Amino acid sequence: MKKHFLTQLFNPFLTIIGYFNRNIFTLKRLLIFSAIFITTLDAVAQSYNNIEFIENRGQWDSRVKYKGDVSNGAFFIRDGGITVLQYHPVDLANAIQLLHGPKPAGIPGNNLMVRTHAYHIDFLGASAEIKSQADKQIASVNNYFYGNDQSKWAGGCHIYQAITLQNVYPNVDVRYYTDNGFLKYDIIVKPGGDVSKIALKYNGVDQIQTRKGELLIGTSVGELKESSPFTYQAGLTGRNEINCKYSVQNNVVRFDVKDYDPTATLIIDPVIVFCSFSGSTGDNWGFTATYGPDGSMYAGGIVRSSGFPVSTGAFQTNFQAGVDIGIIKLSPNGTSRTYATYIGGSGDEQPHSLIVDAQGNLILAGRTNSSNYPVTNPGGQIGTGGGYDIVVTKLNATGTALIGSRKIGGSGDDGVNISSTRGLQSLQRNYGDDGRSEVIIDGAGNVYVASSTQSSIF
Repeated sequence: MKKHFLTQLFNPFLTIIGYFNRNIFTLKRLLIFSAIFITTLDAVAQSYNNIEFIENRGQWDSRVKYKGDVSNGAFFIRDGGITVLQYHPVDLANAIQLLHGPKPAGIPGNNLMVRTHAYHIDFLGASAEIKSQADKQIASVNNYFYGNDQSKWAGGCHIYQAITLQNVYPNVDVRYYTDNGFLKYDIIVKPGGDVSKIALKYNGVDQIQTRKGELLIGTSVGELKESSPFTYQAGLTGRNEINCKYSVQNNVVRFDVKDYDPTATLIIDPVIVFCSFSGSTGDNWGFTATYGPDGSMYAGGIVRSSGFPVSTGAFQTNFQAGVDIGIIKLSPNGTSRTYATYIGGSGDEQPHSLIVDAQGNLILAGRTNSSNYPVTNPGGQIGTGGGYDIVVTKLNATGTALIGSRKIGGSGDDGVNISSTRGLQSLQRNYGDDGRSEVIIDGAGNVYVASSTQSSIF
């Protein structure tokens, strides 16, 4: 089953059993954490209903201004428009099933290739002076530590609920936001703006047409639609609806608006309906949890993210590639997210254990098979050269910077204690997974790590 990793992590029965074989201090941390968390899980989950717009501070392609994740894809806001990334829903479901347990009937081997499609929506003839304005900022921030190029690390990335592209055309703005989980955009035509200049070019779609007033967008992985463009102007009695319909020619969409007042602001308000999108915003597992000195709660798991597509149209992606560590910090009462931090390289990572020191800095122990896992100094890699290596990483109290990060390994797999099978008897189906490490600190703040190795030379 696909679940947000917070939901899966706090299944009380499986989680407590998984922790039982660990030391009493960790079990105590879990029991305290779980008791608080169970009462607040629903409140936290509500914050994920809307799509979040995360600012790009160098962690993604430079063309991206903001990124949003949807149920089985992503969209990227650029100055000149947006880019949509879709996964084939059946391929995605099969890949997730293969990763979680017994393979679905009729699926040969371990096929983790997922058909994917990307397309651009560009504003033809747009102004070169477009400015993006974000608003409805939420309290949480995201932090990204991908690879060993520190120039690509980004901390304190703000998250918003709405983005406005100003002056797309003279006196025309475009505002993106979400409503009940749907992506919406308003085209705001101010007095002096020319509706006839607005033209949206769809690049990379298989076909685009109108049906019953809606815009249907055909791609290799499914059909999306945009609702009829509800269009209005404000009047003394409220919103006065204006007649508007789509006009499509050569994959360019325009808006045919009748009988409106050019001296008043006009709002064109479609809704993008991701028809083939369903389920959670990603496939994630929960691995570990701890608490901070102020009662804050921390969850660690593995996550996948969608990169900016370098070209439009149909392509394939290996769903197994690029599994990163995801850390979420919650407030002491569990009702709000303080930060989310993503750590990883070109391969796969797992967090196995977390602990927080008296200053609120988070220390994690886990494993990686990435050659470019983020380390903080040239001596941060010790004896590596096998498959998986043990990692120990320390984040500052806000999750925005790495205080220290090391990778330790030998000639074989380290941080791995069983084979990576996924049958019914595999520990991967429950909390044991196929690796285990433990991290703890003493009164002086020294860090102790216990793990496992399959290296003949460690």
